[in-house]
Amino acid sequence: MEEVFDILKEFHKLVQNGWLTDKEAEQYASDKGIIESMNGCTSPQKHNIFNALKKVSIKNVKVVILGKDPYPNPKDAHGLAFSSLDEATPDSLKNIFKAIDKLYKSNLFENKKNDLTKWAESGVLLLNTGLTYQRVANEGLDKKERDLLQAKIQKEHMKIWKPFVKNIIQKLLRIKDKKLVMMLWGNDAHDIVFGNIKDKEFKQFCHDRTSVIVPNTSIMLLQASHPSPLSVNRGGDFLEVVPKHFEECDKFLGENKIDWTNL
Repeated sequence: MEEVFDILKEFHKLVQNGWLTDKEAEQYASDKGIIESMNGCTSPQKHNIFNALKKVSIKNVKVVILGKDPYPNPKDAHGLAFSSLDEATPDSLKNIFKAIDKLYKSNLFENKKNDLTKWAESGVLLLNTGLTYQRVANEGLDKKERDLLQAKIQKEHMKIWKPFVKNIIQKLLRIKDKKLVMMLWGNDAHDIVFGNIKDKEFKQFCHDRTSVIVPNTSIMLLQASHPSPLSVNRGGDFLEVVPKHFEECDKFLGENKIDWTNL
């Protein structure tokens, strides 16, 4: 009973930042799948699951960076997509830093400062399309069996969080009174956003690498492949496309742009 109460408290923190209504918070906090995913997750720590939505309110968000799921290593994940608390830089974050350094002639890659909290505090919503990761136990399984089970469990976690994340995306797409940039990294991120855009003709731009504006909004979408080494090494265009995207983001936001080199 105590754990259910704590989960409800976590959801109500999102009400304070404008991401949920009281009714939605209660609905999600009583969802069996969400409760099980939060209780069973091995990264991030439970109190960090909603960090992205706690660090920036819907009123103050300027940029959304949408990834996939948390780092498997609990030393890395702390509820901000791609951010890490570990001293060793995760490979996906290395590629993000390479893209930024290429544009700004900075040295984030060399500095090895991996905590992106300052981005979040500047108005960047670092959101994953799945909010929890559950590492399977090794007992009695060979590597192939363990990998298959791991993939199955994580697919289920992604499925459980999809309605919640879709709700957040829908609220972002309803923003009318200011400019917003959404950087969508990987097909999961592309699909979940375009799946919530009603304009059928606009859907032809899904996976397009040029900047596009969502009809009847001031929301710019910038789509690229995922920064993971698996994607980059298989021909993904992240390192080629994303430096240009950061530049377009800066121009679009003007005086409200983010200082990406400030960590």
